[in-house]
Amino acid sequence: MATLAICGGLPLAAHSGCPAPGEWWQAQLAISNSDLLAQAAQQQVVLLGEQHVVVDHHRWQLSTLAGLYALRDDMIIGLEMLPRSTQPVLDSWITGSLSEQELLEQTQWQEVWGFDPELYLPILHFARLHHIPLIALNITPALRQRLVEEGFENVPAEQRYHIPAPVPPDDSYKARLAEVFARHDTMDQDDPERLNRFIDAQLSWDVAMAHELANAAQNGTLAVGLMGMGHITYSEGVPHQLSGMNIERTFSLLPWEQQDCEVPDAYLADAVFILSPLPEEGPTRSQ
Repeated sequence: MATLAICGGLPLAAHSGCPAPGEWWQAQLAISNSDLLAQAAQQQVVLLGEQHVVVDHHRWQLSTLAGLYALRDDMIIGLEMLPRSTQPVLDSWITGSLSEQELLEQTQWQEVWGFDPELYLPILHFARLHHIPLIALNITPALRQRLVEEGFENVPAEQRYHIPAPVPPDDSYKARLAEVFARHDTMDQDDPERLNRFIDAQLSWDVAMAHELANAAQNGTLAVGLMGMGHITYSEGVPHQLSGMNIERTFSLLPWEQQDCEVPDAYLADAVFILSPLPEEGPTRSQ
């Protein structure tokens, strides 16, 4: 772990017993922004989690991307939001060939993602301003369903973008996915086959994103992936699949809303950034 910064003659972690908005926390200790970003810049892959409808999560992602880019010129930004078929559109966006409206229309943003593009456009403009490559990480629901139903080995490699079969998940990840399934699927919750298909679909999602990030990192580029928090937490999901692809240096970062004096779980991510509590109601509340 990087050396803790000094604040008023004491380690930064000692200045307060409670996490405060604007701080990074790592292993249940506060760590300076400069030390944290210096660590992240030495990785092969950095994952920035989000709850898709929370505005401050995207603002945090943008500020972290800017900090990383100040340290690493050779950076790419990977997007969970778009499938690989949209890559030519992203390339045209970076060159300045498209307007916002054309970008949204040609990627079929509302159809393939659906969340308000205004949440993401500042990040997309940041990438275009600095000519940072944007990489589409996802696959279409149709391909994901095909991989689940037919199996990876039965789908030709070129039709699945050469994505390998996923590494088997840990029991803890399977249990967490089962909880998600129980919350959102009110039909046939006792059907083990239905649950297994749900888990296999999530693994296909994870391994697809991991595969594209791993490809981007092969030549020494810093690959930064933006994706939902559920794909990142506890080093499960995408980090687990990256490990199976021999990516040895993955750094998972998450936003974390301040809750009284609660200290973030040390195993939740490699570090978390403390945000002010979300309002009880309003457009920034996560779903």
